[in-house]
Amino acid sequence: MREYEVALVLSPQQSDEEQAGSIEKVKAFITENGGEITGEEDWGIRELAYPIKKQTHGRYYFIHFKAPPQVAYDLNTHLRLMRTFLRYMVVRRDEE
Repeated sequence: MREYEVALVLSPQQSDEEQAGSIEKVKAFITENGGEITGEEDWGIRELAYPIKKQTHGRYYFIHFKAPPQVAYDLNTHLRLMRTFLRYMVVRRDEE
């Protein structure tokens, strides 16, 4: 299995429950498809470099996980269909 990281930017206009629900759906997708969550980081609300969907701020959340390559590919597709995030990115982490 390889190490990956998914970066999520959520709208600050969503309630805390909506944001938590969206994050839990992503974590559930990873674990249900054979991945393992190895860490999480919540950076809180920060100013965006440029407006996205008329938003100037966003909540940054990172999930670190180990999974087969197909899971990372499928997660990217799943996130595109969810449409609850301002931006997302799945990247492979360098092995140290």
